[in-house]
Amino acid sequence: MLPWKSIITINRKENRPVYLQVSDAVISEIMKGRIQKGLRMPGSRTLANELNINRKTVLQAYDELMAQGWMEIIPTKGTFIKQSLPEIKQQPLGQLIEKKAIEVSNSSKYDMPRGEHVIDDGTPDYRLAPIDLLLKTARSVSKGVVGKSVLLGNHFFGEITLRKNLSNYLSSTRAINGSPENILITRGSQMAIYLAFTTLLSKGDQVIVGELNYHSADRAIKSAGGQLIKVPVTTEGLDLSAVEKEVKRGKIRAMYITPHHQYPTTVTMPVENRMRLLELAEKYDFYIIEDDYDYDYHYNRSPILPLASIDQSGRVIYIGSFSKILVPSIRIGYMFANETITKKCGELRMIIDKLGDPIMERALAEMLANNEIDRFLKKAVNTYKERRDLFCQKLKEGLKNEITFNKPIGGMAVWVTFKNVKIKELIETAAKHQLTLKIDVYEHTERACRFGFASMTLEEIESNTALMVKTIKTILGR
Repeated sequence: MLPWKSIITINRKENRPVYLQVSDAVISEIMKGRIQKGLRMPGSRTLANELNINRKTVLQAYDELMAQGWMEIIPTKGTFIKQSLPEIKQQPLGQLIEKKAIEVSNSSKYDMPRGEHVIDDGTPDYRLAPIDLLLKTARSVSKGVVGKSVLLGNHFFGEITLRKNLSNYLSSTRAINGSPENILITRGSQMAIYLAFTTLLSKGDQVIVGELNYHSADRAIKSAGGQLIKVPVTTEGLDLSAVEKEVKRGKIRAMYITPHHQYPTTVTMPVENRMRLLELAEKYDFYIIEDDYDYDYHYNRSPILPLASIDQSGRVIYIGSFSKILVPSIRIGYMFANETITKKCGELRMIIDKLGDPIMERALAEMLANNEIDRFLKKAVNTYKERRDLFCQKLKEGLKNEITFNKPIGGMAVWVTFKNVKIKELIETAAKHQLTLKIDVYEHTERACRFGFASMTLEEIESNTALMVKTIKTILGR
């Protein structure tokens, strides 16, 4: 039997629950090649005794590993590491992977005023945001010695307390382990995306994106001189066979992905595909920009961990934002990457924005330390789950013969395909019925779009879906 006591270290002082520490450790050892696919795992009671923890904790950890696609139960035989996982080269204990140096070579829908009847393409309800607490904390921070040090300090890479607290937060919520030096604070995620591609790309460099993709990311890539290489999107995210074909054909410098819920289709990339993608990145020498724009909103169980949490070679540039938790005008995003990349991006950021917003950044740091962000997110997730359920119910009741969709397990939107209605016509006709559809029309599909549910109250969902049903009946001549 493997030396599980040495493999799985429990730190009871950490905020991350013990069962997640167990699952994190198993995932880490799989990624390092020291736990092989097909390995039979010890029984829950055996492992609990070995680690000196409660058996229920082990069962929770096993449930988590199965939910994320790392383990499977084979009837009458036991619990095993999934056989279908890609092969990973074994690494000796303590081996460090050298990080390679890199050469330095926007319009927003969310600031538009809301009308009486609006359906957007998937934004939070900013009316729920803890903005009063943030502003109160900011006022408190600005006073006295702390305020003076924050206001007068140099914050080229972001306010240092926020970087420290964010490092702990990413470790406890996403199993992304690093130091403040791995973190660059930015003015929202869009700045982080822009800095990453401007730093990575030279003119003509190729970047893989989904055939359906986040428009603002596409614009950032083009602005940085990159050439978009589009691959199809499947029910499991980007088509990996198409990705592999492209990386074999030519020199791919980077790729942009939203694996948690692919934008715009909302599909989730399974663990096997994530591991295969990391393997391709290392083999063919390209970087992965992982935009985790709605990681915090998951409704069934814990979400699959980001690629950055299982990256062994510094290939992933992880991007997130607090603007979708707070309000759009509070521009606080971040990048987590190896220190070479954050340093290069930070030097570029200094040219356009030397100081950021240190008071708001310090206020957010205090809210993270006091678990205020966690408390808010728990309430928001419960609220959005209720809204998702009602919205999907109303879509089925009113349009079941005209649309197809899958009820999303997370995120803030539903990807809907119409049988007989084009999205451009839907937007134009809805306006005549006093319904504003703040949604994108995509080049490669004229009959599918994102409908957001999170920003609407239950009453607004009732009235807005009724107007949409009325709109579609008008288009179909009923």
